[in-house]
Amino acid sequence: MDLDSTCTQGAFGELIGVSQPAVSEMVSKQILQPGDTARQWLLSYCAHMREQAAGRGADGELAFQRSELARVSRERAEIKLALERRQFAPVALLEQVLATVGRSIVGVLEPLHVNLHRQCPALTAEDLKLIQLEISRACDVAVQASLAMLDAEDEAETAAAPGPEVDAAAEAEAYGDEDD
Repeated sequence: MDLDSTCTQGAFGELIGVSQPAVSEMVSKQILQPGDTARQWLLSYCAHMREQAAGRGADGELAFQRSELARVSRERAEIKLALERRQFAPVALLEQVLATVGRSIVGVLEPLHVNLHRQCPALTAEDLKLIQLEISRACDVAVQASLAMLDAEDEAETAAAPGPEVDAAAEAEAYGDEDD
């Protein structure tokens, strides 16, 4: 085959070991330019194959897969390191600890109004009733403690946090205005 002359798609396919339709597809994807010599087609084909092998092909799938694999590997290494440092614990275990602590708090708070009545006889029945009501509310919160509560508190704090527009008068009062 004379590489310095044009050739048919079938002949070029035989040269590189692919079918004529595969060569036709390369022409339609503009990997090979119609009318070029066999040498130019061979050089274009080899350049295309190098790009594909390096993961820089037109679809970029190989490069994407490699970056995804690198990301997953990095995440696994971070998790493994956090576990080794004892910075992670299973959610179920954390929930169990919170429930145990909540029950312990309830055990301390429930008899509080009785102890207060003994130690402070001046407290009226109405005072003890109010104290018991507040203790009951605190006990309810302690018993229902869960990780979901922490997420809800974080969201509430974020929503309540002041934005960049700070009241100038409040700021001057807080830090002391030197113009006084």
